Amino acid sequence: MEYKGKKFDAIVATPACGKSYLCDKYPEKFVDVDEVRLRCKYVVPEDITRAELERTKGNRTFKKRKDGDYWQKMYEKLDEYVKVGKILIVAPHPESVDYLVKNNIKFAFVYQSKDMKTEMEKRMRKRGNSEDLIKEFSDLFDYYYKKNSTENQSVVHYEIGPDEYLEDVLKKFDCKI
Repeated sequence: MEYKGKKFDAIVATPACGKSYLCDKYPEKFVDVDEVRLRCKYVVPEDITRAELERTKGNRTFKKRKDGDYWQKMYEKLDEYVKVGKILIVAPHPESVDYLVKNNIKFAFVYQSKDMKTEMEKRMRKRGNSEDLIKEFSDLFDYYYKKNSTENQSVVHYEIGPDEYLEDVLKKFDCKI
């Protein structure tokens, strides 16, 4: 993928930007790294829907796996996806971003503008997140906005505005999805 002459093979995007939606709509092109991470860390029923997974955020009731280092398992799975040309869609968890940086995978960083706090809360409610999780994200919104606006490891740094989602951004970038 490319934007203004800058090529990237992964996207790091903050909560409620449309990562899961994009991965659901284009599973042949994108991989939801959060789901890979979740399935490596916990014993998750195979038949659970992504909507059901979304509702467990902030309150995971799945049993943790006992079989060693789940980070290494996650990195191995990501290596497989990269080899077949999938685009990784990542939340800004330090371990996931570190994977991209250590493997020299160029990425776009997408985050909400300062005036999207209320919209983010609405999006999280719409997708079924708990009020506790919404409050936690809302309370930290300003802190993370400052941190996100100064992020400097990406090749593309993009602040989305109201009513804009990750899919809209990629279309604006003229990415073929």
